[in-house]
Amino acid sequence: MVEEKRELIRDVNMITIKKTLHERDIFQSGEYIQHFTPDDKRNPFHEIYKRKKQDTIKIISALGESMTVLDVGGGMGRLSRALAGSVQGKVVMTDISMDMLKLVVKNSDGSNNIDLINADAHQLPFKDKSFDCVAGLDLLCHLEKPAKALREFHRVLTDNGMLILDSTNSNPLWTIFYPGYVGKNPLKWFRTIKFRGVLPGWEAIVKHYTKSTFFSFLQEAGFKVIREINYGPVICPKWHLAVSRKIS
Repeated sequence: MVEEKRELIRDVNMITIKKTLHERDIFQSGEYIQHFTPDDKRNPFHEIYKRKKQDTIKIISALGESMTVLDVGGGMGRLSRALAGSVQGKVVMTDISMDMLKLVVKNSDGSNNIDLINADAHQLPFKDKSFDCVAGLDLLCHLEKPAKALREFHRVLTDNGMLILDSTNSNPLWTIFYPGYVGKNPLKWFRTIKFRGVLPGWEAIVKHYTKSTFFSFLQEAGFKVIREINYGPVICPKWHLAVSRKIS
């Protein structure tokens, strides 16, 4: 059974990722698995991670029974594995890390509804207009060239296709509501605020954006935002999730 699951993984030539201070290739190696723990109840954002995933599943499930869904940068398969049991169409998941894809295989329930592709979000190995829906949760902040990736999402979507993407708010006020995120070190707090909510050590490879900048990215790439969901404090959300349609 394990060998059958492994056959789902296809190797795709990945573009070279330029190294930066905190090793941009951390996303390509298996090291990032140690840092990304959304389902750990000790994670201060555990509940809103859960809500964001549930909302995304509901939105995609409401699109119809027969569809093709692309989960870009799907990591350990939190979204794709849930979608595989919720939609009748095909689910394809990409990630730049083979170690992440191996985790999906390890944790799979045997569903044959997911194709796993080792690929970079900036250079997707799919034909034009291949998918009815593209989703990218917790992805934008890690992209070196977000505009290029958004053009790829636009290219592989069918006409009027749906994009579900979220962005972390660069207004760092939300960090005050999650003290466990930063800890007790005053200098670490200062630097986190300075880096717009990005923890020290990650500022070279993680980027947060204002909502207006995020929405501008989408508009410039040929998308129209049709729904917005915020997560975290009402006064200053941690995440902005945008549901958009391909319009041009």
